[in-house]
Amino acid sequence: MEPEYRDRRPRVREIFGRSRMDFEVDGVFFLKSKITAATTKRYANQEAKYGDAYRSWWSCESRINDMDKYGWDVQVCLPTAGHVGAQMSRKDPKLGAAVVRAYNNWARDYCGEAPDRVKFVSVVPGGDAAEVAIEAHRSVEKLGAVSFIISTPASGHWWHQPEFDQVWEAATELDVPISLHGNETKTGEPATYDRYGGMGGPFEAIHHAINFPMENMIGVAHFMLTGILDRFPKLKLSILEANCGWLPFWLSRLENCCDGRQAVTFDADPLKATPYEYFDRQCYIACDADEPGIKFAIEHVGDNNIVFNTDYPHADAPDPWEPVPNMMNQPISDESKRKILWDNSVRLYGPRLLEGIGTT
Repeated sequence: MEPEYRDRRPRVREIFGRSRMDFEVDGVFFLKSKITAATTKRYANQEAKYGDAYRSWWSCESRINDMDKYGWDVQVCLPTAGHVGAQMSRKDPKLGAAVVRAYNNWARDYCGEAPDRVKFVSVVPGGDAAEVAIEAHRSVEKLGAVSFIISTPASGHWWHQPEFDQVWEAATELDVPISLHGNETKTGEPATYDRYGGMGGPFEAIHHAINFPMENMIGVAHFMLTGILDRFPKLKLSILEANCGWLPFWLSRLENCCDGRQAVTFDADPLKATPYEYFDRQCYIACDADEPGIKFAIEHVGDNNIVFNTDYPHADAPDPWEPVPNMMNQPISDESKRKILWDNSVRLYGPRLLEGIGTT
């Protein structure tokens, strides 16, 4: 943290499985989400699952060792603890932005140990659009981020409002995708999953199932139907950690609401393209290698915009030796597998993904 903010820096108060950290800020316990009995259970098997990576507190060296072991050439790493700054910035823009900068500086240093193999997605503040644009430029141009995760805007602010045009302009100018990341990337409050948060038992499973897909579905709809993608036709979205099997249904549903039997719901100027066309032109979605919906998505939407996700090293991820074999066993063509495992990610992230490959 920068000196003027250091006395107010977040302090780790609780840790689960060396993965989830909850923080204290200004003496207040800042929970990432409500703690239930399932929280402890979810993180109980981390050492058995991840071995040296867990024991080394997820060092870059251990990550490279696992990448070599499991057949992963390059990883694009998403933030987890870094989101605390984005959340804080909605209440205290300056402090939150400082936390975000500190996280992104750390992420640059971490990936700097193997810059050809490990890339990072930066965090940006959530409280002020100007701060978002500033940190987007800094994290990409000076630190080497390959994307940034747009954060939930402050109360009363919306992504389609003119103040956020500077953010979409920054992403277009930098030629990096904006990442949508479930509960950290909501169009606004309340979150869909809060209905069941903290109730425990079967409600924990409902909460977890809702968490990422439904918020990402809302985010995609917001970018398409409010005209953001019309106004910024070179803006790219990456839709992460939410499966891909729901995509055909959702694009069809959105299309019906804009043009067709349910078009009475769209009381605005016509869109310049259909949801299918927006997705094909500007969106990419990450699949989980074991989900049955990949074949369905390819049949109805195509295979040019689906990318591969290991979810490493989350507690609820597949065992790390499973994703590549699971993808190779999918009932899809070899060409589709090649696109999902490599080609589409190169198109999504561009030359930054390939920088330095083969130098270490």
